[in-house]
Amino acid sequence: MLAEVKSCSGIGHLPLLSGILRKRVLQESGWEGTFASMSKMGRKSSDNRDFGHIGRGRDSDDQTSVDPRHSPSAVPVSGDESLSPEQLEEQLAALRDRSSPPEAGEETLPSPIGYVRKHGGLPATKKSLGQNWLNDSEAIRRIAASLQAGPGDLILEIGPGGGALTEALLATGAQIIAVEIDSRMIDVLQERWPNEPRLRLVHANILEEDLHHLTDGRPCMVVGNLPYNITSSLLFQLMETALAHPGLLRRILVLMQLEVAQRLAAEPGSSEYSVLSVFLRLWGEPRLLFPVPRASFTPPPKVDAGVIELELSPEPLYPVPHWPTFKRLVKGTFHKRRKMLRNSLPGIPNLAPYESVDFDWTRRPQTLSAGEFADLAAQLIPKRDRKDIDPHG
Repeated sequence: MLAEVKSCSGIGHLPLLSGILRKRVLQESGWEGTFASMSKMGRKSSDNRDFGHIGRGRDSDDQTSVDPRHSPSAVPVSGDESLSPEQLEEQLAALRDRSSPPEAGEETLPSPIGYVRKHGGLPATKKSLGQNWLNDSEAIRRIAASLQAGPGDLILEIGPGGGALTEALLATGAQIIAVEIDSRMIDVLQERWPNEPRLRLVHANILEEDLHHLTDGRPCMVVGNLPYNITSSLLFQLMETALAHPGLLRRILVLMQLEVAQRLAAEPGSSEYSVLSVFLRLWGEPRLLFPVPRASFTPPPKVDAGVIELELSPEPLYPVPHWPTFKRLVKGTFHKRRKMLRNSLPGIPNLAPYESVDFDWTRRPQTLSAGEFADLAAQLIPKRDRKDIDPHG
């Protein structure tokens, strides 16, 4: 059952720091080096700190709400295509340059010391939960802007942590269900927004939740900075939910390991094309919007990250009459991705004989589109399963 925390009204903005302290912080800190410089000032480990207000487009004494969709700092995403490897490297290089320490007096963050740090910092990160706090205000603004949410929308935020992205999402006017597995972070969020009517905190493991029940069947957008160790499991869960409850998930926009993001956005025929690439393409075209360098996190992970977007069709773009057969076919063939289909299919259990199906069985799985996999799966449903076929698997 859900361990749900009461809804939390926005807390008043903090006054600006004194000019002396503000200047001192700015002179001693860099884009990704702010936390390190704080340790020189006698603070605790960098794991304990986060920019609570970095999602705001203004200083913390400005009480005007900022819609990130119209923020001049939000960099728009151009075109409908994913970034190419060359574009990715170019953007990462620019972002890393931006992360270099600023010159004295140069302000790079809208709020050098945010709400969470002002109130004692965050608890230490837990490796077992894959926690890395996103502390890059520009990345947060871009994520919130790319989601294109507004008043009346419902957002399901996965792993809000200290609430940096949550704050930017609240600024859109949308309602938010924030699911957090760490009880310590639930306490932080509840203290930060004790009576916010548009924010519902849920203490739970997202992988164990029924998302249809969690949202009361209301269509929603999914967003979050995903722990790298649950990314694949969570995406499979989202696809299963989309199949079982057509139209429930409108858009998915998540931050994940860059290498995984590249695989998800890969086209058929490329070496990075994967099982999840096929599954996501049943509902739309996944796009890699922009990279986020490792220096944008605290503690910094060993790899860079990327933001993936998928706008979902209410129904699969290709008919999938028997979901278990489709899953077995895709996973089984990619398990031996270097083999021709005629050599990998015999080792996959519970498939109808393939010899009678007219297809080029010398092809390898990474060359098949989602539509081709769906068509083949429909023809390879075992006879015993055909009589109980459900249109939704």
